Amino acid sequence: MLSPRVRQPIDNAFPKGWPISGLKPRKVAEREAWEEAGVIGRAKKKPFGEFLYDKLMQDGSGARPVVAVFLLEVRRSRKRFPEMAERDSVWLTPAEANRRVDEPDVERLLLKFGRMVERGRRLP
Repeated sequence: MLSPRVRQPIDNAFPKGWPISGLKPRKVAEREAWEEAGVIGRAKKKPFGEFLYDKLMQDGSGARPVVAVFLLEVRRSRKRFPEMAERDSVWLTPAEANRRVDEPDVERLLLKFGRMVERGRRLP
């Protein structure tokens, strides 16, 4: 699992983005993975799961968006990508990633993914 952490300890493990008019959610996930982590690949058609998180907006207000998580088959990785100056990407096992987050819904998704990987199950 690739974690494109913002260089602040409060951000979590997944690339996230707002919906983009004219793009399917999985295509938005592919774009965000490129912009935030420098990976190019193909996202699964259906979300693997979802979670809520608290987001502080630029105007100081708060929001609680629902994030759909798409599994992405990484085909290439680049050292240079749009948000590379803002992020420290690191490859982690699901167990390592789970130890670094403090959000129950994200932990649940990481555990689910880890069990699938351990059992050698084909990803959905």
